[in-house]
Amino acid sequence: MAHGNPNAHHFSEFYTSQHYQADLIKFKEDLANAIKSTLGVDMGTTRLYQYPYPAEFDFTPFPAGWHIPKFTKFNGDDSRTTWEHVSQYVLQLGEASFNDALHVRLFSLSLTRTAFSWFSSLAPNSIRNWVQLEHKFYDHFFSGETEAKLLDLTSIK
Repeated sequence: MAHGNPNAHHFSEFYTSQHYQADLIKFKEDLANAIKSTLGVDMGTTRLYQYPYPAEFDFTPFPAGWHIPKFTKFNGDDSRTTWEHVSQYVLQLGEASFNDALHVRLFSLSLTRTAFSWFSSLAPNSIRNWVQLEHKFYDHFFSGETEAKLLDLTSIK
């Protein structure tokens, strides 16, 4: 039992159960009802944010001793190519890049502005693995066959 908590084992079983999705939906409904009754705010058709990847990805542990790096951010509007960003992201992930769930889950931390908005707009559970997310990222932000940078273009005389 973790830290003498007799409910720790039951907590662990809850989050690994097959009923996690149904429990999460029920929790969200209960939360919306509590907000409505306590604060008088009707959530109505307002949708609570859902990640584009499976919920179980959030429970994938980090490698022992590993810490989330300060990722170089991609905003979708700068001179960095998608290939450069993905390559740098994978290098910054280090040991965590060997785990597909962590690869997907942490990608949003390497995005900002337009790119983060794009990630946030992906449909719930529309991303099942890193290869799929990488392809969607390239499809949306790839700027051309060679992805020429502004620096390359200014050097042409």
